[in-house]
Amino acid sequence: MIELAPGHVVWVDDEVSVGREQGGRRPFVVVSSAEYLELVDTLFIAAPITSSSRGWRNHIRVMGETTLTRDSWIMTEQVRTLSRERVFGVIGRVSPQCLHRTRLWIGEFVGLR
Repeated sequence: MIELAPGHVVWVDDEVSVGREQGGRRPFVVVSSAEYLELVDTLFIAAPITSSSRGWRNHIRVMGETTLTRDSWIMTEQVRTLSRERVFGVIGRVSPQCLHRTRLWIGEFVGLR
């Protein structure tokens, strides 16, 4: 199984989606803490990445070292818990600042702020 770390950008095969959920083969950013990833060794928490700019404040522009070939944004409103078996490659890592901003929005959406 692929080793994951907070901030990794990974390719995920998320074949089943409903309504406006993001689905299919797409990049996600790992937002789980290192502690979560160590304790829960079969799952991870992540947010999907899109190349469509909607101009939404909660969509965080991907900044860091990745092999993404287009400008991309993290969709903080669509956080998912996924099986690590869905991951078929790590393609980089977002910057610490990008991960921090992503987690702030997720915290806002789940009432932690």
